[in-house]
Amino acid sequence: MLNNNFKQNVLNLQNKEQASLKNYNDTKQDFNIFTILRKTGEEVGLHSRFLAELLNRNASHKIADFQQLFIETVLNHAITTQEWNREKLSPKDDYSCEIEYSFRNSDHGRADIILKNKNNVIVIENKIYAFDQKCQLAKYYRACQELGYDDKNIYIVYLNRFGDDVSPYGQGDISNEDYGVISYKEDVFNFLKLCKAKVVDCPHIEQTIEQYINTVARITGQTRNAKMKKEYIDFLADDNNFKTVYELSQNFETIQKNIQNDMWDKLLTYFSEKNLEFTFCDNQLSHYSQEKAVKQYFLRGGTKGKAKTYGLCYKIIEKDNLGVYCYIELNHRLYYSITLVDKDGRLPECPSDMKDFKGRVEKLHKNWKYQDKKKNLGGQIYPQRPVNFKNPNDNFFDIINEKSREEWVAETADDIIQLIDDVKNINF
Repeated sequence: MLNNNFKQNVLNLQNKEQASLKNYNDTKQDFNIFTILRKTGEEVGLHSRFLAELLNRNASHKIADFQQLFIETVLNHAITTQEWNREKLSPKDDYSCEIEYSFRNSDHGRADIILKNKNNVIVIENKIYAFDQKCQLAKYYRACQELGYDDKNIYIVYLNRFGDDVSPYGQGDISNEDYGVISYKEDVFNFLKLCKAKVVDCPHIEQTIEQYINTVARITGQTRNAKMKKEYIDFLADDNNFKTVYELSQNFETIQKNIQNDMWDKLLTYFSEKNLEFTFCDNQLSHYSQEKAVKQYFLRGGTKGKAKTYGLCYKIIEKDNLGVYCYIELNHRLYYSITLVDKDGRLPECPSDMKDFKGRVEKLHKNWKYQDKKKNLGGQIYPQRPVNFKNPNDNFFDIINEKSREEWVAETADDIIQLIDDVKNINF
């Protein structure tokens, strides 16, 4: 049982949080030129462009300190603290800076941000909400080799909101020692604070950087002010409070299990009400126990220590013993796809005589992801509000409330039903 003192302290923190929010609103901090002109998650048009402007010594600000600070406090810190096997860079060296740099070989793609001089090249892959592209870091590495740089002078940087490592899919065949990982939440945020301190005598630049700091705070969940954060830290510093919160945290997994099970139940019910009888299945679309699947997921069971992937399937149409299915799968993030099944199970790729059908499926949706996964016709589609059940994100927190969860289920299921209807209208 929680004692009254603990409850009162939590209530006091909540009240302070509300006061902090009111102050935020009263000071009109929502007015932000970046979010007015661009979407907060726009990687190239907003984030890459502004960061490249700061990192370019010859840009409109004409301040060399920004580039020096980035090398010294961000890149060199990553080299020192990570597996990244590279020598620290000299902040005094001068680098040219370009955005959306096209390599000689178009197969290697375009670098979001590139800094280079005659000795070293730094390629920054910038990820906000986008998914990794196949072998992206390895392609950049090869491209830099083709530019004439030695391996030891190639610095590949993977930048994302929270410092998550690149997926094996995006990493390719380069070693963990050949790239570094930096985050908006800590590395870029702290770098921007240092940049702002350098331009106190230039209010227009200072305020612009401050507004971008607030933009970074939005995408990384740091919108509460420093005083409020300290209140929570001080609260947890009390031994008894920390113990209580820790004991409460032991129930997080149970809550996650309950939410996931309820999500599957609600999806099944919603589909049934729309006369679509989905069934729970494994990744080969064979009948599977929902209770066992969810339990195994949190036990990290399955092949090579990974939880077995599973979800819901529905047969859309069948012809000549070949079934076209909609498959909703959970692999930490939930997604759905169109796949083919014969008497032996799920097909690893589309048969040659079905290429026309596959092409027409691909045209049904503009947001396919991982299109090279041949067992999914067109690729994978993620919900409008993607939910991560392994590492809970903001969308996951939104569906903790049952009413919000029902809204999410209806929104996601309606999109899936639309895809199914579109597939049915294709001349098979």
